[in-house]
Amino acid sequence: MKILAVIPSYDVAKYIEKVINDTRKYLDDILVVDDGSSDDTYEIALSCDVHVIRHKGNIGKGSALKTGFAYAIKNDYKLVITLDGDGQHNPKYIPDFISAYENTGADLIIGSRESDKADMPFPRRCSNFLTSRILSGFLHTKIEDSQSGYRLIRTNLLKKIKLISKNYQLETEIIIKAVKAGFKVGFVPIKVIYGPKFNTSIKGWVDTFRWIRLVLEEI
Repeated sequence: MKILAVIPSYDVAKYIEKVINDTRKYLDDILVVDDGSSDDTYEIALSCDVHVIRHKGNIGKGSALKTGFAYAIKNDYKLVITLDGDGQHNPKYIPDFISAYENTGADLIIGSRESDKADMPFPRRCSNFLTSRILSGFLHTKIEDSQSGYRLIRTNLLKKIKLISKNYQLETEIIIKAVKAGFKVGFVPIKVIYGPKFNTSIKGWVDTFRWIRLVLEEI
């Protein structure tokens, strides 16, 4: 079963080597998509002897993910596991995702931080609670964690849905289109490593507006 780890990365030179080395304990095939970093992310990833694709400029996490998905489809991978390059997603959960896939056959498996609320920064906890509940109501199915970027996705799903978002909203777009197309969605519990300077997935009014617009257009 061919599985590709896709690691969208932007200015994560401090973390990317460890993320790659830890991921390599579980998966042989790793693709780092450097989204136009201004630091040494690209050079460090190249030195780690993994597949690396570099965007000329910073065009958004969603675009980086779509680049990774296209690579996975082109090279006949059956599954994609996405995790961030900043070290927040611990690769030790990769076997849990694969086990969940083998046991349930779910097309999209999301790392759920539902049991990790005590350590989750308050702004992220609030935004994740609200967006997850809103999606659950619109889709008539429980979405435990709408914002988690730690996921396993069947490439068959990616072939069947058309993704348009360029930024963080892509992760919500995948959920909406997967559920509406009849694909099975599952969840595995994870804990996330939050550094002292974390970046929330929804950044200010601009990304909040983009998220609301996406949901209204897609539901």
